[in-house]
Amino acid sequence: MTFTVLRTAAGAVVAPFMIKALKSIPDVRVVAVDADPLSCGFLLADKYYTVPAVASLEFLPMMLKICKQESVDLLFPDLDEELPLLAEGKNEFEAIGTSILISNPTTIRTCYDKYYTYQFLQEHGIPTPKTYLPEQLSEQDVQFPLIVKPRSGRGSKNVFKARSWKELQFLIEYIENPIIQEFVNGIEYTIDTLSDLEGNFLYCSIRQRIATDSGISIKGRTISHPHIYKYTKHIVERLKIIGPGCLQCIESNDGEVKFTEVNPRIGGGAVLSLAAGAPIVTDIVKLVRGEAPDGLKAYQTGLIMLRYWEEVFTSGGSL
Repeated sequence: MTFTVLRTAAGAVVAPFMIKALKSIPDVRVVAVDADPLSCGFLLADKYYTVPAVASLEFLPMMLKICKQESVDLLFPDLDEELPLLAEGKNEFEAIGTSILISNPTTIRTCYDKYYTYQFLQEHGIPTPKTYLPEQLSEQDVQFPLIVKPRSGRGSKNVFKARSWKELQFLIEYIENPIIQEFVNGIEYTIDTLSDLEGNFLYCSIRQRIATDSGISIKGRTISHPHIYKYTKHIVERLKIIGPGCLQCIESNDGEVKFTEVNPRIGGGAVLSLAAGAPIVTDIVKLVRGEAPDGLKAYQTGLIMLRYWEEVFTSGGSL
């Protein structure tokens, strides 16, 4: 029996590997959507639609219309901006027979707002860089360098290092709604997680970020790190993240691990975790179908990913 998955953000850099991973599952059909009619993922999906931008009042009604028209079994969102809106409309999707892979609105709000994330991590005893709002700082109390970034956002857009009070003041004015974070020098890691539909942690894959571009891992290595695993499980279970999650942490030069990001969605570099034997996408489909997930039966540490560009060609009339 065909199982139809709707994948959003078909124009994102990571869309091709996600669509390919879904289509590699027997009997899975993929519908892709994006606001950009020239989205590369459209050419890989079984069917595609151009939809209004998330900020449009027409976005949610259009998504519901497509799900009903295509008999979508699972809506698999990708963009942070989509998550709050789709979470609020979860009951409407379920009413037409579409399961939606999304955490509850409180979890999404905690993850989406990086200052709320910091407060959550502190409250639950998770090591995290000291984080401030602009009004909480005085020139006498700060130690440079500091990281200045938006309270909400994805990738590395508008993330800067301030090396002086003058630079800090400029960046606070330049970045809309910023937070200021302690700079931690060390090894960066991303952790891809999977939880069941009730938010119970199942497993995770830890990968070292060897090199990144625009916040997305382009070179990485899977590793084993029991300390990071323990904290990851604690975070995901306390937040009740449903389905995939993506966390980031830094291990300082003295060996201290500090968590910086928690995202209730699949990560842009999860392709490495999938290649290493973490069957996140396959297990998501199994969970929604009511089947037992495979888990980490053949997981490989030490696997290195080297990413590169790949082109897709089409005649203009087909889009």
